[in-house]
Amino acid sequence: MINDVFGELRSRVLQHFPERQLYLRSGGEVKYYVFGTKTQMAITGGLMLVAAWCVFTMFNLIWGYNPMRAPAQEIKRVEARYQRLLADAQAKESNARLMLSEQRQSFEQMAKSFEEKHNTISQILKTPTSPSLPSGDTSYADDRILMAPTIRDAAPRSARTAIVETASANTGMDIDRSLSNLDITQNAILASAEIDTLNRIERGRAIIRATDLSVDTVLSESPFGKGGLFVDLGDDLNAAAAEGDFGSRVASIKARVAEAEALDNALTSLPFGHPVGVPTYRTSSYGLRKDPFTKRPTFHQGLDFGGRRETPIVAAADGTVIFAGRNGGYGRSVEIDHGHGFVTRYGHMHKLNVKRGQVIKKGDKIGGMGSTGRSTATHLHYEVHFQGREYDPDKFLKAGHYVQ
Repeated sequence: MINDVFGELRSRVLQHFPERQLYLRSGGEVKYYVFGTKTQMAITGGLMLVAAWCVFTMFNLIWGYNPMRAPAQEIKRVEARYQRLLADAQAKESNARLMLSEQRQSFEQMAKSFEEKHNTISQILKTPTSPSLPSGDTSYADDRILMAPTIRDAAPRSARTAIVETASANTGMDIDRSLSNLDITQNAILASAEIDTLNRIERGRAIIRATDLSVDTVLSESPFGKGGLFVDLGDDLNAAAAEGDFGSRVASIKARVAEAEALDNALTSLPFGHPVGVPTYRTSSYGLRKDPFTKRPTFHQGLDFGGRRETPIVAAADGTVIFAGRNGGYGRSVEIDHGHGFVTRYGHMHKLNVKRGQVIKKGDKIGGMGSTGRSTATHLHYEVHFQGREYDPDKFLKAGHYVQ
């Protein structure tokens, strides 16, 4: 039975794959090749395998499965992984840049704060804490310090330390504490300097008021112009609006420093010094008196100081000589413009030591006491004028005792 099946199968194979001969003729020679049944079956099987692989591949392409896809998918997975790593790196870089920007802004803000405070402190410290006014030295007649003038402002000023926040660096490094400590120290110095400046302002105002003059009136004759003190802060006001409390504080301190300097300049123009360079005595006061010639009541516009001939007469404040010569009843006289609307007049002198246009300092000798002009004996007639009007010189002499 089995032999019959194998025999029939063999006969069919031989029927489809009989022995074949392939003849090739070349150059008059004939060659032939014999393809047996097995050879033909092997060739046929190989061709069938190739055909099956082609069909299989075609179906896979049609239905979406590609045996080459596995490496491609791995490549895509690797690419996606690197894309994620790249995105993470970019995010970290962005965070680092943002942190660096914040730290830079923090440093810039801190540096700007330090610079503003340093400039403000320097501006305050470069000026004297009190006006450079004389204090009873031996070149003046009996100038003694009595007491500090009373501050008569209804609402005393105070430093604005409570509203200012301390600048801080937030870098997470050890330098933060050092910068913060430096900022605290600067704030303390700034507050102390601000209080000192306020004291200068109040003291200057009190000294001017001791002469019974209005502070605003005196300052109206200053280089700041009519109408009182004007401090042009320029860009400081814009900076103050942009920087908040600290900018406002710096602008305020600068304004106060400018006000203190204006008051100091005004005080140097006030004739606080004694006009006689040695101890002397008064022979006549300011105001109503009996005229020494007519014996009738008259108004005396100054003070008279008695002494010997050639007793030194000195300038009561810094200024410029605007008149030096004979002036009617004043005899030989000198007039000095001290600025800020103040002019002093010295009359009845025997000798003049200055000439018109000469710049002099307080205490400089301008002449010698005499009895020229409308005078009964050797003495000095001394007047103080402000804005063209005479004032009692005694009030300025008393205010001069307050200067320290």
